[in-house]
Amino acid sequence: MRNNKNFPLKPFRKTLGLAQSEMADRMGLSLRPYQQLELDPIKVRRRHIRLAESVALDLAIEQKDLELAPPRVREKVIELARLIIEENFRQKARKLADVLLDQG
Repeated sequence: MRNNKNFPLKPFRKTLGLAQSEMADRMGLSLRPYQQLELDPIKVRRRHIRLAESVALDLAIEQKDLELAPPRVREKVIELARLIIEENFRQKARKLADVLLDQG
C-alpha cells in the first residue's frame, strides 16, 4: 500500500475527471474535509486511499474503461475474475459429469 504522504490525491482526482465535490461525495465525505485532504496530504490515511481507489473502480465500471482503475486495483479485479471463472468451470464440470454418469 502506498504511503499516505505520497498518495497524489489531487492529481488522482483530476485523472478521473472529477470535481472536488463529486470526488468527496463518491468517497462519502463532505466537501470541506475532502478539500483538507488535498491541501494537507499528511492527513490522507489508508482508508482515504482505499476510498479513492474504490471511486476509480466504480468509474472504470461505469465508463467501461479499465484504465481508470489503478494498477493495484486492476490486479485484484483480475484475480477475483479468475476465481469466479475457475469456480464456474468447476460447477459446470460437475453438472456435465452428473449428466454423463446419469445416462450411463
